[in-house]
Amino acid sequence: MSVKPGERVGVVGENGSGKSTLLRLLAGVESPDDGEVTLADDTGYLRQTLDLPPGHTVQQAVDAALAGLRAMERRIRELESALTDDVMAEYGELLTAYELRGGYEADARVDKAFHGLGLSRVGRDRPLSSLSGGERARLGLACVLAAAPRVLLLDEPTNHLDESALTWLEARLREHRGTVVVVSHDRVFLDRVATAVLEVEHGAITRFGGGYTGFLAAKAAARARWEQSYAAWCEEVRQVRDYAATTAHRVAAGRQMRDNNKMAYDRNAGRVQSSVASRVRNAHERLRRLEADPVPQPPAPLRFHGTFTPTPALPDPLNTTTPTFPDPLETDETSPSTPAPGPAPNAAPDPTPGHRPGPRHACDAAPEPTPKRQPGPQRTPDTTHEPTPTHASASGHVPAPRHEGAPGVRRAPDAGRELGLRHQRAGDEHVAGNGYAAGHEYAVGHDRGQARVLVELRDVRVGDRLHVPSLTIEAGDRLLVRGANGAGKSTLLQTLAEHARVRVGHLPQEVTFDPDLTVLDAYGHNHSYADERRAALLSTGLFKPQALDQKVGTLSVGQQRRLALARLLAQEYDLLLLDEPTNHLSLVLAEEIEQALDDYRGGLVVVSHDRALIRRFRGTEIMLAGGRIC
Repeated sequence: MSVKPGERVGVVGENGSGKSTLLRLLAGVESPDDGEVTLADDTGYLRQTLDLPPGHTVQQAVDAALAGLRAMERRIRELESALTDDVMAEYGELLTAYELRGGYEADARVDKAFHGLGLSRVGRDRPLSSLSGGERARLGLACVLAAAPRVLLLDEPTNHLDESALTWLEARLREHRGTVVVVSHDRVFLDRVATAVLEVEHGAITRFGGGYTGFLAAKAAARARWEQSYAAWCEEVRQVRDYAATTAHRVAAGRQMRDNNKMAYDRNAGRVQSSVASRVRNAHERLRRLEADPVPQPPAPLRFHGTFTPTPALPDPLNTTTPTFPDPLETDETSPSTPAPGPAPNAAPDPTPGHRPGPRHACDAAPEPTPKRQPGPQRTPDTTHEPTPTHASASGHVPAPRHEGAPGVRRAPDAGRELGLRHQRAGDEHVAGNGYAAGHEYAVGHDRGQARVLVELRDVRVGDRLHVPSLTIEAGDRLLVRGANGAGKSTLLQTLAEHARVRVGHLPQEVTFDPDLTVLDAYGHNHSYADERRAALLSTGLFKPQALDQKVGTLSVGQQRRLALARLLAQEYDLLLLDEPTNHLSLVLAEEIEQALDDYRGGLVVVSHDRALIRRFRGTEIMLAGGRIC
């Protein structure tokens, strides 16, 4: 691989795929076991963590980043003090290099970077140990940008940045006259900055031109070719089987004896039978070769299962007789399992680079065609007022990005009411305390008729982390929860999961598995047989066959996130609670999750900082600050 001068390259891939290793090789921090790396002379490298002693001050961190310019400046001053003909050439070259690197504007760049990244109030004499993790990350980025090297190597520079800081960084990198190589999971950032994309997957690198838009278009085209190849393979298998069973046996079938020449007839019949046997053998050999080298079936598009189904109503909270309900969080026993049809466990390798393999299915007939969705920013709104009990078909194609110009907050099609949100001040109708929460059927008159309440919180408190005067989630509601770190978003999702009396699918931000379990065992909590577990997990396309017997403790963060997602896809839920669902996942998988959420017809509450997800979300948005809904 190579990066041309002036290019801005985005490096993408899942956690553990090798992105940071690639950046360390380019920066010269790590040496390869084999091969050759050619480095630029003037390179600035941003690690994910600031590599300085905690006792250093902010000013010392700035001076360390500008050490090269400071050294050039000191040498220029030395030469100026004794300027002779012997040192004139060195002085001229050094002064030219210093001016080209913007040495005279270095301190001004530091001030601009501090202001743009929200560090203007951080004193230069503060020790690094007194800074938060986000402040240290932004300080490291500000120092690298202020040094203005020709080549910028940035590892996840968008972490810990708010909207204004992200906008400033995007503009700064677009103005950079040198080369930029940046590792990022931020799709909006990549769409605005990158001119090319390098995907690191399975130890290999694939280059895509045309920026993030070109990357998605190439992925969609590769998916379409894979579907066509699979359909052609299935059709050829069907034709060869049909030929071996019928057509090959019809050679000279029904030939009549002529002129009562029985001897000639018998002699020719022998040749006919020999020809039939030869053709049947050839057909079976062709079929054997086709089945020995199959085209694996593309994985079906991701799909969240379930919609609202009524449950017995809760009695009046003052009534002492309360029915017993199953625990909605015990999905292992209470939620019906709906895995995809079981494929054969011996899936073939993925024929298309950069795509997830699907399990091989026996093709007795041509596959059912996948409905196509036109890429582009348009999205047909759902104009129905009653949530449909069935799912819209999800496309196998990856949509083109719809970042620019998309509104940040969108109402659901049946807007005219706040989707299930009815805020009340504490003390209006309820006494402060633990509160009352219900998940019973609750008829509310509005344009959708008799809506059903999935979960209702009234004056609910969780220590000093959360206080919700009133929040109601009804069937078909779609809610996006935003807020700063520590605002109480994850606590709100956990509270909703605990109080809902419908089937709840909860994807927390941190998922814990027994590290000694295999991937197959950790997934297959609802399947009695290993073959069923294997078939169901492979049908999602989230794991390759060889990964199913790995220990969960050896998986990367992204792979563990995939496992949690696979468990969620295997169940039916009336209410989905998703905490940062696109974190640690590949960009293509994040696009697929967004499409699956669009097609889901149950209640949905999503917590996310993902700008692409936020801009595409169709529903109601609320903000949390200090544990309260703003």
